Amino acid sequence: MTAAVSLLVLAGGMGSRFGGDKQLATVGNTGRPLLYFSVMDAYRAGIRHLVLVIRQNLQALFIEQVLPTLPADLKVDFVVQHLHDIPADCVLPTVARTKPWGTAHAVWSARRQLTQPFIVINADDYYGADAMLQLVDHFSTPASSWAMVAYPLALTLSEHGGVNRGCCQVENGQLLKVAEWTEIHAGTDGVLSGLDEQGVRRPLSGQQLVSMNIWGFTPNLLTRLETQLRQFFQAGPGEKAESYLPVAVDDALQHGQQLAVMVSTDAWRGITYPADLAALGSFFDNKI
Repeated sequence: MTAAVSLLVLAGGMGSRFGGDKQLATVGNTGRPLLYFSVMDAYRAGIRHLVLVIRQNLQALFIEQVLPTLPADLKVDFVVQHLHDIPADCVLPTVARTKPWGTAHAVWSARRQLTQPFIVINADDYYGADAMLQLVDHFSTPASSWAMVAYPLALTLSEHGGVNRGCCQVENGQLLKVAEWTEIHAGTDGVLSGLDEQGVRRPLSGQQLVSMNIWGFTPNLLTRLETQLRQFFQAGPGEKAESYLPVAVDDALQHGQQLAVMVSTDAWRGITYPADLAALGSFFDNKI
């Protein structure tokens, strides 16, 4: 049965640590980018509507390299994340800018295509089939609650450098808060640690649940995103400022929004550094 759920893939980032457009970097000998495998997991879970948020200069490459590999009955919408697409009555800051306005803006950019529950993922992360199945199942009956799939921290690390992760506070299966920790890595003693929200290095458990930005939302998220973006632009953002999706999620939680947390049975795989891409090859070569 076709699920009444859309898949929204955020593929407009600029990959500063990677050094290029990792959205289209192919893995192993597959000739496919990482997002292809997530899209196919979603398709097998029943999703038949894909929305790709991209930058203008990537659209032709997506059409040439990605579209021909996807199932014919998968409806694909492209959304270009334009810098000038901002809420009415907001004023663009007078700063030199080429970088997109952030993940909250990326999702809001697709507002015309998001008329039913939708799953949001990053193009440069692979979440595993279990995560897609759990989120589609969450929306298989009418549900007003949002959802996310969390991962144990130990299953989300890179061997090639520190990572940033949203550490989740969960109670009775519901998300209470996500706190952004940065530069997480294992020391020479093997102990994991990271910089907390105050910039203080503290130890972390490998079982700490973290958000890898795979979310399930209902369309009411879009109103909250517009409110956040209005505040963002009214504050006069600087050249590198971004409006983040987890900030909107956290604000919604503080105002009573329910968000169910599920835990993946699969490991997360992703691309932060160029060496990560090479390490993924053997796993994905077996999936074609």
